[in-house]
This record gives sequence, structure tokens and C-alpha cells, in this order.
Amino acid sequence: MEPIRPTMLDRAIAAVSPARGARRLAARASYSAMAAAVTEPGGGIDRRGGYRAGQSDRRQTRGWFARPKSANSDGLGRQETLIGRSRDAAMNLPPATAAIERNVTFTVGTGLMAIPDLDADLLGLTAEEKQYWTARMMRDFDEYMTSKDPDAERTATGYGLQQIVLRAMLESGDCLGLRCWPEEQIGRVHMTAWKLVEADRIVSPAGHTEGHRYGGENGPVVVGGVEQDQFGAAQAYHVLQKAREPYASARRQGDTRRYEAWGKESRLPTAVLVFDKKRPEQARGVPFLAPVLELVRVFMDATDAAALSLVLQSMLAVIYKSPGAQAMPEPEYGTGELVQADGIPETAMAPASSNIAMEPGMVLETEDNTEVTLVSPEAKNPVYQQFFETLVTMIGAATGTPFGVLMARFNNSYTASKGELELFYKEIVRRFDRFAADWCAPTRECWIYEQVARGVYDLPGFLDDPRLRAAWCSVRWAGDGKISLDPYREAKAFELHEAHAWQTGQQIAASINGGDFDANVERRTAEHRKFVDGGLPIPNQQGGGTKTADAGAGDGGGERSDQEEKTDE
Repeated sequence: MEPIRPTMLDRAIAAVSPARGARRLAARASYSAMAAAVTEPGGGIDRRGGYRAGQSDRRQTRGWFARPKSANSDGLGRQETLIGRSRDAAMNLPPATAAIERNVTFTVGTGLMAIPDLDADLLGLTAEEKQYWTARMMRDFDEYMTSKDPDAERTATGYGLQQIVLRAMLESGDCLGLRCWPEEQIGRVHMTAWKLVEADRIVSPAGHTEGHRYGGENGPVVVGGVEQDQFGAAQAYHVLQKAREPYASARRQGDTRRYEAWGKESRLPTAVLVFDKKRPEQARGVPFLAPVLELVRVFMDATDAAALSLVLQSMLAVIYKSPGAQAMPEPEYGTGELVQADGIPETAMAPASSNIAMEPGMVLETEDNTEVTLVSPEAKNPVYQQFFETLVTMIGAATGTPFGVLMARFNNSYTASKGELELFYKEIVRRFDRFAADWCAPTRECWIYEQVARGVYDLPGFLDDPRLRAAWCSVRWAGDGKISLDPYREAKAFELHEAHAWQTGQQIAASINGGDFDANVERRTAEHRKFVDGGLPIPNQQGGGTKTADAGAGDGGGERSDQEEKTDE
């Protein structure tokens, strides 16, 4: 804190009354100390800072120019180029393809199945009614999802749409689903359908300045094609009426169409934008591969060069001299004659091609007096393998996909491979929950609304009370489960977890194969009864079964171990 210096008034008062002047100066010093404690903790601020990364006078950071920008400035700047490069990488660069496909396979797999989780007390249901509605809604929704009714284009099932939406989100940053009612399509059982729109078609109206108000001073803010309310929530989306033509960049007035985000009467989403939001005020998604695209490009350039080197090494040619043989063709340099083509001087081409193309096992014959120098290409690169593993590891670390999972190569120990899968599973759980909430839950709620509106379901309070609607739509989502490297050892661990109440049977069934514990118990009970009625050996946890079905009836004797049977004998 800077020292307190007396002002001209202080000196005047001190000249008349030194005591009052001293008290005034002390009061000013006390006030300045309190103000500094409140506004400047620790005293003044050194603008140089303590972190070296924030200093620009160091050799390592001298050329590093970075300024904080908003989430939309970082994500929407060069968005079209970023989307194009991300899609190109996903199509043509294997590491990028693997990173996206691993996430789609492990997150969605064959599809996320809805298991109703109804609150019987809130909905006023008996145990029998809860069981009835759980089984019925689960069965009916699965029938809907296995059909092609969810897809407005009628080319994919509902579970297939889940894969398409997630893949589009990872490749392009986001994907827009528009709810429609195509009742004119023949053969439909359910009318709720979704039309998917790719990210590059979601744009602001032509001539609009991104992030500014649209339609006047009192209009809504539109950024990246997303029309926002005063809180930054999406209230509408602007979409190009047709996909852009290749290499066409010109925009025209009226080339977009506005779609409301919510239905005013139904209070249902009419348009759903699926993206992974990572920063406050972020309106659009960023391609999954954006942080590593440059690294992937470098990796593929090095791989192409190494592959070409190996190919050239395999092109061994045998050249021998023979009397009377024809001379080897000369390299082609053109005739040297200038010709005019559209007013542009060019060198005339040779009448016939005389280039020598390298081929495997090529044999060339030369004259006996021709000098031949044979150069054997070498493709040995001792550091390429290390370079390859380092880059792929960095790509995997940035995308949350460990090296072994990304390259589908588990050559290390069981513990190392298990660790990679568990680490990847943590990433998948996060993506699973976000995707289920952003896409799966809204589509299911719209489907249930259709059943109630058409009189198929009688769900009290669904149309009138938002709280009861949420209760009727409460659901747990189950996927394909985790990969098991040692099923027996992991099953024993699950037994221990369940015995100590660290996990429930429902959680274990969902993690193993995405199954429903309650449905499994019901079906297992029926299967057990069939074994008993048929007089078949009862399967037990040791494998095989008891000698007779009677031993397993009633008191669970079918679970007795071989050691117990030997003791009885």
C-alpha cells in the first residue's frame, strides 16, 4: 500500500490545530488500509503475474499470441472449415475413424433400451399396476424403436437413429432433430417421427451479424443459427431449406427456415439440438476431433510416407545386358517445341509416353554398352514405431480413448488392458448419460404423449401436471454393458459387491449386458419351474446341475455344491 501523503487541506488544518491534523491524517491512513484489504487482497497487483505461461517476454512464449474469447467465438469461427476437415478425417484417416467409431460402439452399441422407473407413491399406483405399466411401456416402446417409424425418412430404426445422431454429433459438433407428424406415409403405426439435419445446415439468416439481435433492437439474439431468449436458451433454429451445393458459398435472402424449439400447447420439444456443451453460453457444438485434427493430419502424412517407402523397397528390378537389345526409353521432357493453346505458350508433349513405371519383379533389357546404376531403395526407419505410438497415445489422451482401445490392440498384461478399458468406460458413462438426457429422453417423452393423446394410454395427470408427466416419463437407460476380459473373476467380484450391498442386482445386470434385473428374475423363475416340471437337472453356480429336479424344488436345493453332495453321501 502506498504511503499516505498530507494534502494541502491537511497541512492547513495542521497549521491551525496540529492535534486535529494528526487525527485527520490517521483516519485517512486507516480508511486506505481497509479499502486496500477489501479491493486488493494482498496489496497491489503485479501485471506480470506469477505464472510463466502468462508472460510474453520469455523465449518459450514470445511467439504465443492468445487472447480470451467467448465460447461462440472460439467454436463458430471457421466452423464450416472445421466441420469439413473433421468429416474428411473421419472418412479417410484411420485414427480419426477409430476414435469416433469406438465412442459410438461403446456408448450406443445396438441401442439404448428404456426401462421405466415409475414412482408408485407419487402416481398412486399399486404394486400390480406399477408392474403392469412398467412391462407394457417397456414392450411398446421397444416395438416402436425396432421399427422404422421413428425415422421420417423410414430408412433406419429408432435404435439406428441413436447411432446416426451420436456419430453426427461427434463428426460435426452437433445434430438437429426436427419432430414431425408424417401421417400421409402409408403403413405407419406410430406418427411421431424425427427428421435429422446436419450441423452445416444450421446457420443464421443471410446478412445477419452473428451474436447480434435479429429483426431490430428488440429482436432475439441469433448466433450460429440458434435463436435465443433473454436467458440464452434456444427458442428456435434457423435451417437452410436445402443442402448446399458443392463449392457453393454464396448465400441469398430467405434461404433459411425458422423452426420453433418448443410446442406452446403440448410443451414438448419440436426441435432438439444434440451437442456436448463444455463452456458457459455455448450455443453450438464443436467437432469431437477438433483438438487433434492437426496432429492426425501430421500422423497420416508420416504414415503415407512410410508406406510409400515400403512399397518402393519391394519394387526390385532386374537389369541385364544383351547384344542387339533395344535401348532403354529416355525420360520424357517434351519435344522442346512451343505451341499455342488458348493463347498460352506450352511445350509440346512427346508423341508417345516413354516413362518407365516401376513394377514388382520388373525385368529390363539394355544394350551391352549401356551403363546401368542400380539403386536399391531403403525403407528402414527405426524411430517410426516409437513415433507412431507416441502420436496415437496423444490422440487417444485428448479424445479420452486409451491407446489399446483406440487401436484395438491389447498386447499388455491383464491389469494394463483392464485399466485401459475401465478408464475408457468412465468416459463412456459420461457420454452415455449426456446423450440419453439430450436425445433419448425427449424422443421417448414425445412418443408417450402421442399414446396419451390418441387414447392408447390412460395416464392420469400426464397432460395437465408437469410433475406427473415427469413421473410417468421417468426411465433408466441400459446399453450393451462393459467388455469382460475375465468373466469368472469379475462375476465373483459382483457377488461380493451384492452381498455387501455395494451394488444392487439391477446395477450389476445393467453393467454386464444392459439387462433388467426384475425381468431377469421373472424369466429365471419361469425357466426354473420348467426344469422342475420337466424333471431336468437344475443348473447351479458350479456348472452342470443336480442329479434330479426334485433336489432343486422348494427350498433351493438346486444351488447345493458338489462338496455338499459328497458330504451327504
